[in-house]
Amino acid sequence: MTTNEQHLYERLYELIAEHAPSYERRVQSQLAVWEDRVPEVQPLLLRCDLPLDMANLFPSFHSGETHTDKVKMLLDGMKSMLHAALAGAQAVPSIRANMGCGIIPSFFPGIAATLFDDGKMPWITNHLDRDQIRRLTVKDIGFTDELKLALEHMVFIAEHIKGSGAYMFPLDIQGPFDVAHLVYGDPIFYAMYDDPELVHHLLDLSCYAIELGFSESLKLMPDSDKVVAHYNDVILPRSCGGIKLSEDTSTIISPEHIDEFVTPYTKRVLDFAGGGYIHYCGKNDHLLDCMLGIDNVRGINFGNADMHDMVEVLKRIAKAEKVYYGHVTQYEGEGISDYFCRVQKAATVDGKCRLLLTYNTSYDKQDEIIAAFRQS
Repeated sequence: MTTNEQHLYERLYELIAEHAPSYERRVQSQLAVWEDRVPEVQPLLLRCDLPLDMANLFPSFHSGETHTDKVKMLLDGMKSMLHAALAGAQAVPSIRANMGCGIIPSFFPGIAATLFDDGKMPWITNHLDRDQIRRLTVKDIGFTDELKLALEHMVFIAEHIKGSGAYMFPLDIQGPFDVAHLVYGDPIFYAMYDDPELVHHLLDLSCYAIELGFSESLKLMPDSDKVVAHYNDVILPRSCGGIKLSEDTSTIISPEHIDEFVTPYTKRVLDFAGGGYIHYCGKNDHLLDCMLGIDNVRGINFGNADMHDMVEVLKRIAKAEKVYYGHVTQYEGEGISDYFCRVQKAATVDGKCRLLLTYNTSYDKQDEIIAAFRQS
């Protein structure tokens, strides 16, 4: 680190560690929800904007700058952790080696993420063709230069957050069908019709790559034998496995193809991990039905809550004895207390609120938000 980077790191560490005494209480309140117990305090995963003087003090870096620079990766992630650390509710600060959603596909030979200088996350722009995929075996999937770089980042991060009370979370893990789509590209949509055997072969390899990525992440994450954090707010007990799978591509295929190419492979990975939660953007009612039908799906997270009837969805998830983690859209003109009452009521079954609600606010409004949540 340069002298300036060292100074920024030390100040960030100090601010994060200052709130460490509260982190264990935050963790325990979330674990109770995941384990279907009644927490002492219903968790609110609040994140707040940084006060202007603090926001200006610490620079932000885009992915093109952080991807190969472990110091910038660390500093950018630590700045992000302040949004949770300072908020005063139950969000748990955490950081990862943020390599983008192409990190698991990059375990395949010939696949590498393209980096951008305009702030966009890395993206897979080159793909394997049918013949290349057909020749692949699990022996070809593994420790590419990109995976080695990611693990080096994780080692560096773990060393530098030690003792701060913050957590590290796994690499960005997409679901098996998402990984297969990134490896093969859009021709996968044709292959489901004219070469399903190839797609199944690729999905087997994708599962293996995911299992490898999750296993290697756990080895480098302190306390991963007990808990697994995600996304600078949520934390799962290992009794719920702890993996996150993104099923974004799965939302745009037919129910029949979800049944054949998504559900069995998602279940395989969840069984390997011991459980986890499902994220997806978009809306696909059949996909939701399938995910709620898998025992080891412990929770659901939407990227587009506004596309769903969230009252009905929250009721369905709670009745299935699973957890909704994430944002719920506030109605136009709806007061904050009414909003919190609505979502907590919808997510409550048999006296248990199966909800880990995320909410963003300004630094000066956090006490008001927490009070409204407690009173709802």
